Amino acid sequence: MDASILKKIYANELYLRYLRYNPKWYLILNENPGAYKEFEQTVKIATKQTASDKIDNFRRQVDFINGVIRYLNS
Repeated sequence: MDASILKKIYANELYLRYLRYNPKWYLILNENPGAYKEFEQTVKIATKQTASDKIDNFRRQVDFINGVIRYLNS
């Protein structure tokens, strides 16, 4: 595997953990280092780290807090 790809993976704990549980990416990245962007997108989708996931998570937290406030006010 390309040294620059390995350096990027080892610098990010999330990528490293995902790669350990999905070893098919070793082969893909070894054969085609250009697939690194696809790997990043796959990791973000699988671990729910995309912008829409973060917004949805924030919305759920706000809804929960609103529910707690309504409960305490009643």
